[in-house]
Amino acid sequence: MAICSNCRNRLTCGCQKRVSKNGIAGCSKCIETLNASQPQPKTVSQPESAPKNVGATYNGPGTQI
Repeated sequence: MAICSNCRNRLTCGCQKRVSKNGIAGCSKCIETLNASQPQPKTVSQPESAPKNVGATYNGPGTQI
């Protein structure tokens, strides 16, 4: 029998074993708290002062405007 590394409860069968988003093993009771404690990924936003109407044309090898 296995033991949950988070709450130390005995796991009687393999269906109770879970793995959190960052790879920490736990039981089916603890997995929600393990996943909730994970840091949320940061979102990247575009700067408001980004240039607009910018483009380039390619006119063959060696020449770019």
